[in-house]
Amino acid sequence: MVEKQKYVLELVPEEDPQWALIRWDRGLEARLPLTRLPPAFMEWQIRTRIRNLKFFLTGEGDHDFAVHTGYMATLGAPGGFPLNAAAKGIGLLPQGDFPSLTAEIEALVARAVAQGEKETREERLQFLLRLYETVPMDPRVLTTIELYGKATWRNVLADPRCTVLFSSYRGLSYAVNGVVEIVLPGDPVYRYVVALHDLFHPPRGPRREYPAVYRIWACETWDKTPGPRAGERLA
Repeated sequence: MVEKQKYVLELVPEEDPQWALIRWDRGLEARLPLTRLPPAFMEWQIRTRIRNLKFFLTGEGDHDFAVHTGYMATLGAPGGFPLNAAAKGIGLLPQGDFPSLTAEIEALVARAVAQGEKETREERLQFLLRLYETVPMDPRVLTTIELYGKATWRNVLADPRCTVLFSSYRGLSYAVNGVVEIVLPGDPVYRYVVALHDLFHPPRGPRREYPAVYRIWACETWDKTPGPRAGERLA
């Protein structure tokens, strides 16, 4: 599938990217500075994910699923309607050595498949709660799985730039402009993101191999909350 990609994406420097350099086959080029997601956004993400997990465990307290549901807009080939927007499950990526986390998650998923989803639900939720309470998350990136290989996939193969909008029923809203890095099966990031998905949604049959995982490198974050700061750039 990646042979259809219409550009080359280079993240520089490779060990700690500060720039995304996009070179399209047709000769165009874009150099985009990468930034960190602002502390207020990261705190909202982690605090609310913890609150949601406590709600799932006890049925009590506050919850807001807007941190997980991002509306991802992508740009494809020229035409009548080159834009596509899709609701995506958006995740965070741990800093540091996450392959050991992945192995632990995969063991929990295997137990859920063998022993039953309901029987292992509390153990899986407690693991996620500890994850967000104790493991630092990378403030440079967001992640999501390409589940279907359709409109978003076609657009990302043509242009890696995207916007992800988060909108809470409480009024809080953020837009993150970023660059999609396509991560294929076999990569540790792919393995972690898919394992985390399966931890919350244990497979009931043969495990699917999705076309790709998207690692979205943040370039800009905007406040979209209605009010006097609406449209203000945060990072």
